[in-house]
Amino acid sequence: MKKLAVIGNPIAHSLSPEMHRAAIRALSIDADYTRQKMSVEHFETEIPLFMEKMDGFNVTVPFKERIIPFLDGLDEFAENCGAVNTVVRENSKWIGYNTDGLGYLLGLAEIHPLHPNDTVLIIGAGGASKGIYFAIKEKIGCHVAVTNRTVMKAKEMISDYPEDAVLTISEAEKQLGTFSVVIQTTSVGLMKTANEMPLALDNLRQGTVVSDIIYNPKQTRFLKEASKKQAIIQNGLPMFIHQGALAFEKWTGQKPDTEIMKQAVLASL
Repeated sequence: MKKLAVIGNPIAHSLSPEMHRAAIRALSIDADYTRQKMSVEHFETEIPLFMEKMDGFNVTVPFKERIIPFLDGLDEFAENCGAVNTVVRENSKWIGYNTDGLGYLLGLAEIHPLHPNDTVLIIGAGGASKGIYFAIKEKIGCHVAVTNRTVMKAKEMISDYPEDAVLTISEAEKQLGTFSVVIQTTSVGLMKTANEMPLALDNLRQGTVVSDIIYNPKQTRFLKEASKKQAIIQNGLPMFIHQGALAFEKWTGQKPDTEIMKQAVLASL
């Protein structure tokens, strides 16, 4: 039996097992998919032991960058963005991929296919942000500004694209009305931070596309406030499904039915 999983901390909110098990059942594949909480403090000692038992796994917050030293290789896109969300055992070697970026663009296209004329604000500079940022630059090429509590981390993320901007949180709040698409990629809105906002939306323009990559809860406070401003909102479910389908194909060589995956997640939410 093929052993698959998702690792992260926190991980209880993740519906990856429900989504992937539905796809596994539909294709009658001999596999199982579980969730595994890893210790933030002892990750370096826990992860090699975990990997010995696995055939492949997903990586979520906060390990998308910390996993890289334990891999034998990265595909070109994962190497470019310096973040991995999908790990595959290939001929006894561990290879890291990033399906977040393309998964995000496929999901966003359901409500707003990105265009070179769009102006995008990304909130956050962690592992998920990197995948999304580099996919936007490689596939669309539009102007992007990044805001993050740690400005230096955002500067490192955009270093290959000097035409893009890094903003402090307060600068981003002031300039919010200049963006056509706002993408929230931080963990603010998950569990303990459910009532918090990554930045204030006072200057948000009506009709702006506002996306939050969190899908559980279904609507974060950030999206609720954006909706009150008459923004076009999308939660993280479409990205979640599409990045999951891309990962599933890498592990199994089979294309899963994204509608079956989506219904499994909706039933669990």
